[in-house]
Amino acid sequence: MALLDPLLNLFSKPAAKPPTPTKTSGGPGVAVFGGYVEEIETNPKVAGHTKWKTYSNLLANTSIVAASVRYFLGLLAKAEWNVQPADESAEATKAKEWLEKAIHNMETPWHRVVRRAGLYRYYGFSIQEWTAKKDAEDGTIGIKDVESRPQHTIERWATDESGTVIGVTQLSPQTFREIPLDRKRLVYMVDDSLTDSPEGLGLFRHVVEAVERLREYEHLEGIGFETDLRGIPMGRAPVTELRKQVAAGAISQGQMDDALNALREFLRKHKRTANLALLLDSKVYESSGDNRAPSGQPQWSMELLKAGATSAPELALAIQRLNREVARVLGTENILLGESGAGSLAMAEDKSAQFALIIDSTLKELAETFNRDLVRPFIELNGWHPKLAPKLRPEKIQHSSVAEVTAALKDLASAGAVMGPDDPAINQVRARLGLEEIDLEKAAEDAAINADLERKAAEAELAMTGAKTNTLINPKPTTPKE
Repeated sequence: MALLDPLLNLFSKPAAKPPTPTKTSGGPGVAVFGGYVEEIETNPKVAGHTKWKTYSNLLANTSIVAASVRYFLGLLAKAEWNVQPADESAEATKAKEWLEKAIHNMETPWHRVVRRAGLYRYYGFSIQEWTAKKDAEDGTIGIKDVESRPQHTIERWATDESGTVIGVTQLSPQTFREIPLDRKRLVYMVDDSLTDSPEGLGLFRHVVEAVERLREYEHLEGIGFETDLRGIPMGRAPVTELRKQVAAGAISQGQMDDALNALREFLRKHKRTANLALLLDSKVYESSGDNRAPSGQPQWSMELLKAGATSAPELALAIQRLNREVARVLGTENILLGESGAGSLAMAEDKSAQFALIIDSTLKELAETFNRDLVRPFIELNGWHPKLAPKLRPEKIQHSSVAEVTAALKDLASAGAVMGPDDPAINQVRARLGLEEIDLEKAAEDAAINADLERKAAEAELAMTGAKTNTLINPKPTTPKE
């Protein structure tokens, strides 16, 4: 029995230890070896660093992609950002005022920082590095700048066992020197919805094949247009007969060239213009028999080459379909509505509302990242308690028109919710109209003063009207003359 103990111990399972709630047991789904991310990608155009060239070429040379990205980033950068204090204490108010001042005094404007950070949706990730400065007025540590670190310059990734990024290595395009960047100094956005890779998986990856087909179809369309014979002029002249006359000495070579030059010039400059016309000899060919019967073919003529039916219409439909497919993936299908005459106002409003939700969702993720990677480190640098950290809050993208807003306010007033002179909705409507904001407190004070003056005037008028009425009812007695 003792001889079987080692064999039994080999197949016996040790007692499982209970997992520690504060310790991570599993790992990420993507391996990182020596800082390089393992990729399972069958298309070589989107593998390794080649994908950044593919994405850049896709963005620069595909009109629907460029329009979609610029449309999205333009709306993203348009949103106004507010600062919300942690509480109503004096210390929290001071931190709020500091952050408001900090984001408006950077070397790179805040809207450009937001715009570059938003590229993570397309490339998969975005990295920006912040630098600090000391304020000469109050001695606080402010934000000097937040600078972009392009995706194609990120060479290697440093991650821990759980896959959390703790730093990156940038390869300088100027010096080709590797520059380590600490995670604590970075604003790092990643689209990790479909992958655990620190590089994420952006929308550009989903449209690469569709854009390749789109370019091929457009190339074929261009070839078909250039090689289509319809519309190309073709001239006929009795060149052989003219040459015989030159050889017989009936006419000179110069006379032959003069006779053909008008036709040659027309063929060379066949673009339709108001001054382009051609006069040709109406003589026809004759048979060589005794009767010399004329034929139906003129010796001089001009006509257009003709071709049969082509696949150009079907090719154009395929190009439109791929454009819609790419726009649908990028979330900007609404910009193509109406191009074919189809669609409705309800569909356009629905697509615009969906796109506004995408903008709001991205702004929310940006705000969470800025508060974590930018605001919190500067709170620590200034020696303030983390509980005093203010929050960056973007406004929601509004897709309703001014007419819809004012109509809703009118309905509220009809229901009894009358808007006062100091209602914040006044300045919001004025902002949508492109008008300057007004001082709502002063407007309320002026309205109260005017109301008081009107009340006093009404009371005075009422008192005067009452006096006249009493005089008519009870006239003053007159004293008889003696």
